[in-house]
Amino acid sequence: MRSLFGRIFFGAWLTAVIMVLAAVYITHIREFDNTEQRDRLEGFELFREVRRNLGMTRRYGPEHFRRWLQQQPEETRQRIYAIDGYGQEILQRPIPRNMASLFGKLNYRNREATGLIDSKPSIGFFAHRRGGDTLRVVFIAGKSKEELVLRFIVRNFWQILLLATLASGLACYLLARYLSKPLDNLRLATRRVAAGDLSYRVTPSLHGHGRELGELAADFDSMTAQLQESMAEQRRLIKDVSHELRSPLARLQVALAIARQKNIQALDPELDKIGKAADYLEDIIADILSLPVSGDGQRPLDDVVEMNSLLSALCDELKDEANHKQVTIDLRQDDAELLVATRGSSLTAALENILRNAIKYSPAGGQVAVSIRGTEANSTAKTSDASEPGHCQIQVTDAGNGVPDSELQAIFRPFYRTDEARSRESGGFGLGLAIAQRTVAEHRGNIEAFNAKSGGLTVSVTLPTLDDGF
Repeated sequence: MRSLFGRIFFGAWLTAVIMVLAAVYITHIREFDNTEQRDRLEGFELFREVRRNLGMTRRYGPEHFRRWLQQQPEETRQRIYAIDGYGQEILQRPIPRNMASLFGKLNYRNREATGLIDSKPSIGFFAHRRGGDTLRVVFIAGKSKEELVLRFIVRNFWQILLLATLASGLACYLLARYLSKPLDNLRLATRRVAAGDLSYRVTPSLHGHGRELGELAADFDSMTAQLQESMAEQRRLIKDVSHELRSPLARLQVALAIARQKNIQALDPELDKIGKAADYLEDIIADILSLPVSGDGQRPLDDVVEMNSLLSALCDELKDEANHKQVTIDLRQDDAELLVATRGSSLTAALENILRNAIKYSPAGGQVAVSIRGTEANSTAKTSDASEPGHCQIQVTDAGNGVPDSELQAIFRPFYRTDEARSRESGGFGLGLAIAQRTVAEHRGNIEAFNAKSGGLTVSVTLPTLDDGF
């Protein structure tokens, strides 16, 4: 069993049941060891019948007892043995070896004795007649301790067991839930922090769970707060540096334009290289400035866009770029109107980044497949969020070689590029998908990448529509 809750629950439950069983057994064990305990007699009526016939034997002799014993069922005869004055068993049966000691205790002075035969309580009697005839009788009067335990369990113990099982089960369930719930809360907090939600705090959910867990929650929240502050400072630093770089870059571009106006043909190749480097640096700075500094204080989504129209406009805008690479764009739209809340042109820029990546990594003669559809109740889609009503799903599939499965999550990290895309000639700086992911998250949506069955990489974006509560 892998669940910690299940291990705690069943372990504590089994321990509690065993303890109840042991306590009840130990409580009754002394009664089972008492050879004179009346409850151990298998039939008190038979005991009285034996004593009555022994009284008749004193009057009529051992023959009377022999005739009475012969008339009893075989089961009764196996429990009663009698030896006459000549040392012979009255029914000519061999005497069990473990009865010899009890027979030896019976005499004129000791006319009644008790003992255990095969762990069963037994009683011995000595009877004599005035004429001199004697009879010694041993009667196995009850069951063994093991048989009594079994009878006790069958007759009474199941009720105790049932009650103990139910009561201990309820107590152990509450105990296991109390112990495992804080760990579930910590696991949820860890997942949310790993997903980038550094604003989540676990202390409120662990209130009242003890000093140790409270201190652990406080340490966890302190760690996430420091991480959040460090990441915010890092992003602000990057943006500040990027802003500072724009001024010398602008001066560089002005100087480059002046140099080109001098029309010195011998310097044209070097000036072109300088121009490409300046444009490259300008694009990097623009992408860095597009990254949000933090998730705090976000502006509300105060605008609305129709997704079919937006994708159609983007595909038309990028058609010349696709034709230049000899790549076609296949757009499949939904018939329904899909309205999504947005803010400014942020969503437009994110989708444009995804489309440009698909065109960039598709070979000449390839096709970029773009589809958009609204989800219905109980529908099934690739993403978990798309299975709910009130969402639209956009999928962009390129015609490239795809991405190794081990890197499908990493491609959303800033400045990350796969081995096939690291050359500067391929364009891009590893920021396009990072910007798209954070923009989609701001729109309360979900983005993921997976390799299509037909080849190439598919980027799937799921966004809530206005019908979902905006």
